[in-house]
Amino acid sequence: MRAELLVDPQEGRKEVLKKILRLSLPVVLSNLLYVVETTFSIFLVSGISTTAVAGVGYAASMLWFVYSLMALAYTGTSVLVAQRVGAGKDPSPPLLWGLVISTLVAFPLTIWGAKWVSLLMKLLGASPQVAHVARIYLEPIFLLISVGFATNTIYAAYNGYGDTKTPLRVALIMNIVNITLSYLLIYGKAGFPSLGVAGAGWGVAISELVGLAVYLFLYVRYRKPFPIRWCWDKSVLLSFLRIGFPTAVERAVSSFSFNVFVGMLAHLGDKVLAAHQIGLRVESLSFMLGFGFMVGTVTIAGQNWGARNYAGLHYAVSTTAHLTAGLMATAGLFLVIFSKMLAGFFTKDGEVLRLAVYYLTLVAFSQPQMAYASVYSGALKGMGKTHVPLWVNLSSFWLFRIIPSYLLLQKVPSPLVPWFFMSFETTARALIFYLSYRSIMRKYA
Repeated sequence: MRAELLVDPQEGRKEVLKKILRLSLPVVLSNLLYVVETTFSIFLVSGISTTAVAGVGYAASMLWFVYSLMALAYTGTSVLVAQRVGAGKDPSPPLLWGLVISTLVAFPLTIWGAKWVSLLMKLLGASPQVAHVARIYLEPIFLLISVGFATNTIYAAYNGYGDTKTPLRVALIMNIVNITLSYLLIYGKAGFPSLGVAGAGWGVAISELVGLAVYLFLYVRYRKPFPIRWCWDKSVLLSFLRIGFPTAVERAVSSFSFNVFVGMLAHLGDKVLAAHQIGLRVESLSFMLGFGFMVGTVTIAGQNWGARNYAGLHYAVSTTAHLTAGLMATAGLFLVIFSKMLAGFFTKDGEVLRLAVYYLTLVAFSQPQMAYASVYSGALKGMGKTHVPLWVNLSSFWLFRIIPSYLLLQKVPSPLVPWFFMSFETTARALIFYLSYRSIMRKYA
């Protein structure tokens, strides 16, 4: 596996693209399955009310904030497994420490998570009705949140090791379980109880339990992702915290900032909030391309960094960045052309549909910039420079998105204001990430 992901800077770009695609496409598909999963939750509750759409959509956004707390375990596991594989060392310690840390982080969330999130939503501007719907949806998810954290830590180990196909198969099983159970439990079909919005939450929770069971079976039966030695190396724990902690803070701050941003939109009314959530779900079809290639970049950068193959690392990263930008530019064009049709799957409300089309048209033009931001962020994480994305995301989000949106909204109370600054901030962030990456790489040229 290690030889497969090392990149010779003299080899043809076609061969590098094959390695990147072989590694990244299963991640892209896995994350698209997650988008399908979340999208179906919103689609299924759309038969209840617009408030249900806004509540479940907002709750799904808040879950990104909650899962940012797991970034300590996820990033530490993924990056250190990749670097240790690249250096020819045993990857067991990062996975073991990752499982311990994810369990410790999940415990308080199991008890208080749903309550905390619904309170935070109210503070950020959600109406009491939207916050109430969100809490109903989140309660079963938080009940089994430790299972979700463990599943994602194992997923991180697979990605760092370079096996991205197995998690795709597991994600497909989880997706089928979630969608099927959500439908049966929301509307009480086939003898199941009719739970409404709570049924969508139970679909997510039970699918995570099934996913963990599949991963445990694969380890017991096939020793996947790799044979685990009972080794608790304390030096690995220190490296784990050094690499994982900045990403956990970055994800938490970024997710909180994102929800502050959504809160500004919530003040403009439930229809604006519903349009924003619908736009996000549709845009995520493009965003997950960038996210998938970012995960692939973490692995390929980590393994080449661990092998001290700096020229090959740069060759792979630049190739991935241009490829991803081309794909996401095409996706952006798709969003513009089919915006009304895609948004129409989620709502029949004319005002919500009109606003969702405006959202998709504005963000479509920033898709290539999002690609570059994602890939260079992933490269920095794979190199272990996780403090850089922390500072870039923190400063960029507030300086170029939240503050100017807030100020202009005082004069122009329209959702077009924050949506414009979304695209502007994405462009600024891409440029800062590129310059940061180049500055670090010059030291190893």
